[in-house]
Amino acid sequence: MLEDPRVRAGIDMDGTAYARIPKSGFSRPFMFLGSAQHVSGGPAPTWDRDWKLLYGWKRWIVLTGTEHQSFTDTPLLSDALGIKPLPGGLPAARTAELTRTYVAAFLDHHLKSQRQPLLDKPSSRYPEAKFCPAACAHS
Repeated sequence: MLEDPRVRAGIDMDGTAYARIPKSGFSRPFMFLGSAQHVSGGPAPTWDRDWKLLYGWKRWIVLTGTEHQSFTDTPLLSDALGIKPLPGGLPAARTAELTRTYVAAFLDHHLKSQRQPLLDKPSSRYPEAKFCPAACAHS
C-alpha cells in the first residue's frame, strides 16, 4: 500500500507492521483487525505507532477470545490436524464468521462504495468486536 497508489484500502489482520508509515501520514482507508495482544498500550506496539499516522478513514477492532492463529485457517482445521483449541477461546466457526463479516464490510464499503453501518459502532450481534483504541486500552 505504501509503494503502490493503486491499492485503495488495506487491512492488517493481527500482524506486526514492519513497513513504516511516513511521518507525514497516510490517507487511504485502513483497518486493524486482531486479537487482544493488539490493544492500545499492549505488547504489540506497532498499531499504536501507526494509528497516529493514519488520517484517512480508519478502524481498529479487537476480537475478544481470539489469538494470533485465529486469523488463519488453523482453527477450522484443528480437529483434522489434531490440534486442541486454547481454553476459553472463541469457537473456530465464530472466529471465522467475525473475521469474514468485518473484512467483507470493510471491502464493500471502500471498494464497492456500499454503506456499512457495522463499521460505525459496536454491534450487539457481534459483542466480541471492540472498537479501539479507547474501548480496549491496556490496563
